[in-house]
Amino acid sequence: MNLTRFGPVPCRPDWLRIGLSGSLALLLLGMAATAQAAPASGHWVESWGQAMVSHVQPSPDRDGAREDAYAAPHLRDATLRQTVPLSVGGQRLRVRLSNVYGSTPLTLTAASVAPAADVDGDHTAIDPARRHALHFDGKPMLTLPAGATALSDPITLALPALSRVVVSLYFHDDTAIADYHAAQTTTTTALVAGNALAATSLASRPPLAALDKDAASHIYVLEGVEVEAAQPTRVIVAFGDSITDGAYATGPDKTWPGVLATRANRAAAPGAAVINAGISGNELTSDQSYLPFGPAALKRFERDVIDRAGVTDVIVLLGTNDLNRGIDAAGQPRGAAAHDIIDSLRLLADAAHAHHLRIHAGTIPPFAGFTAEGWYSPATEAKRQSVNRWMRHAGVFDSVLDFSSALAGPYQPSKPAAQQPSLPEGMAQVCAGDTGLHPNDRGYAVMGTLAYNVLFHAQEQPAARCH
Repeated sequence: MNLTRFGPVPCRPDWLRIGLSGSLALLLLGMAATAQAAPASGHWVESWGQAMVSHVQPSPDRDGAREDAYAAPHLRDATLRQTVPLSVGGQRLRVRLSNVYGSTPLTLTAASVAPAADVDGDHTAIDPARRHALHFDGKPMLTLPAGATALSDPITLALPALSRVVVSLYFHDDTAIADYHAAQTTTTTALVAGNALAATSLASRPPLAALDKDAASHIYVLEGVEVEAAQPTRVIVAFGDSITDGAYATGPDKTWPGVLATRANRAAAPGAAVINAGISGNELTSDQSYLPFGPAALKRFERDVIDRAGVTDVIVLLGTNDLNRGIDAAGQPRGAAAHDIIDSLRLLADAAHAHHLRIHAGTIPPFAGFTAEGWYSPATEAKRQSVNRWMRHAGVFDSVLDFSSALAGPYQPSKPAAQQPSLPEGMAQVCAGDTGLHPNDRGYAVMGTLAYNVLFHAQEQPAARCH
């Protein structure tokens, strides 16, 4: 695997970080032992965050036909309000905005943050008495260059673990919204006309349709929320594809990273930040032409793991999509070889350890029951088993989370699986959200409990097992 080497990364102001695209070799060239030093004022950790991808749409030409060129959607005189769940709590807060995929500067007129109000069914409601204006380098306005992220100035806002926070962004001038995350598991976002930062709720205002038809369940521009923790805090990044992102989960707390966060932040638990950096459709080794699937995990590891504030651990659960459509030896998207997946996982382990992070590997779950064409085959299953055996026995990782065994159980086999002399391992039907590729809430609870037990040396039980 060819990895391009780059020179040293220049120093950047804390409020502005330029997003750099590059390969994993950059991480292994004697960089600092930790990705982001804690500021002198306190121990900053990321409490909520996600992996951003490029949000673009086809641009019609003058005759109304679709061109190959793509352009991000635009907002003007609009307020974007987004509600996200924290994992660990803290006494102060700051937010990170992203324009990494932008080709033009992003101009933000004003922004604010507030705790979410406990109003049934109203995801836009805030506690107005605790609303705070956000500033960037002392200024209320922000011009965020293309390819950059910005960290707001800290505000004093005590928030408990597992609470929700609302970030509102007002764009007066026309600006392109290039960065987003598609696969939210609940309603998160509202977009209305005018400056509505001070509004207690946006529920009575007509929504704008300036982004896309699924905008209410997407997140735009907002990449992370950091809190100042009262004491040194473990920060765990869940790094994966749709199974980590939470496909078929009924809410963010029902994904396996959400279950891990809930267990780690109960009153009697030690407390830990958990960041869900899953991207649905993502692969280890290959960039995706379908933009919401994101760049290869090897490329995004620095940005989505190493650069997270206070990161101490990463859980890697990747390889399913590589088995299905990764690049084969002939350069065709017919499934990556087992050794390509193994080599990629080894690179991630080396990069994590070079930055003094603990790395935990999740075995690839079975999918012999999944009925979509082209997924299961005896050859693909043999590669999955080969990768999982290597994970369990190679000693490369700090621990191994055997998701494959935990999710396996009685299932309805796909036609190719049913034709085998002995039935291959499949995802238990009671734990599957579809026909056997993605878990449901029960399956995610099993996974999250397993992750908690392994990382925190506990012996808790999920409400129900898969077998």
